[in-house]
Amino acid sequence: MSLFKITDSILRFKDDLLDFIYPQSCSICKEPVGQDAKGVCENCWSILAILPHSFCPYCKSFFEEEDLVLRHHCVLLYRFEERRILAVRSLGTFDDCYKILIHRFKYDRKIPLGKSLAQSLGEKIASDKNLSNCDLVIPVPLHRARKRERGFNQSEILAEGVSKVINVAFLKDVLKRTKNTKDQTHLNVQQRKENVEGAFVVTHPAKIIGNRVILVDDVMTTGATLNECAKMLLEAGAERIFAVTLAVVVE
Repeated sequence: MSLFKITDSILRFKDDLLDFIYPQSCSICKEPVGQDAKGVCENCWSILAILPHSFCPYCKSFFEEEDLVLRHHCVLLYRFEERRILAVRSLGTFDDCYKILIHRFKYDRKIPLGKSLAQSLGEKIASDKNLSNCDLVIPVPLHRARKRERGFNQSEILAEGVSKVINVAFLKDVLKRTKNTKDQTHLNVQQRKENVEGAFVVTHPAKIIGNRVILVDDVMTTGATLNECAKMLLEAGAERIFAVTLAVVVE
């Protein structure tokens, strides 16, 4: 077993032990919850705002009818420019509740919470024919240094959970991040685009050719990271690219 896997196992054991010793509370309302609640009480799960449809990644307008995806004006307008993703499906907007849940998942190592969010996301995708008819589910990769620091890739956990719900193949090593890019939080649109340019490579093009792909990430802000990943997948021979995220930033 590698040192990375041993360290990760120790960290997971520590987290599980702390959860067992100290009573859990809901990540949102702070009320006590049972050990099997995965960090959110039933009431807060029930009131989380869920977006009703997939949307355009460029103008962020909803596709209220599934056949509008291929006829949407942004698809036609940007066909020959850097617009590569046909549609995005997100659970909700990046409001206070989703900020809390995603932070707990990513930075507090609440893996069961992430798996529950992935389950919910998968259930929403299952009702969308454009997405449920895809061939592959691929996570946005972390650089190996960032993954070693965090202990896991949150997008892998989400992508694997989604793939199980919609019964679509999950591939986690076909897309690789070769640049340890800056944190995008405080970068503007152009800086985000430049930051991720050339940051990804497709390691096994033969697995991509002719396939419809769902890219998975935790949050979509400007779409720069997803768009750069889509660029590489399309160059490797993917037929179409869709994306799913837990949340989308709406300004």
